[in-house]
Amino acid sequence: MTPRLFAGPRIEALQDAVYAGPVQRYDMQTRSAIPAQWAAYNQHHIRAPSPDPDDYFGVVFDFSEATGSFDYMCAQTLGKGAALPEGFRRLTVPAGNWAKFTTSGHISTMQNAWAEVMGHWLGQPGCVPRPGPSIEYYPPGFNGMTGNGGFEIWMPVV
Repeated sequence: MTPRLFAGPRIEALQDAVYAGPVQRYDMQTRSAIPAQWAAYNQHHIRAPSPDPDDYFGVVFDFSEATGSFDYMCAQTLGKGAALPEGFRRLTVPAGNWAKFTTSGHISTMQNAWAEVMGHWLGQPGCVPRPGPSIEYYPPGFNGMTGNGGFEIWMPVV
């Protein structure tokens, strides 16, 4: 049996948040291109005016069960009244409870982390999913060049 990446989630109530960044559409076969989206985002050095400039998010939304496709945003939180850079989209994520799964692992464990969250934790007591975007959080200690520093997966729960 493969050891679990997470001992379990912490459940937190979060307020409405507005995210902004470039968006691309993927499916389960093309999702391996998400790192290239991040590389392009970092190469252009264009950022949303954010109150938390050292926090980065990967926001997964508009999932289609019929096609298995979804939108992915390389994002930062957007400050109130801030203008969007050209080519960026804005996404408001409503307040609610979130299951936050934290790992200190390398970014190469991302696929396994998602598989564990989806296949083991969701549906467990206290971790019943509700509709809405899912979020990858890359804290200030995360190093995008090396992939070290850990990350979190946030899932909306009831």
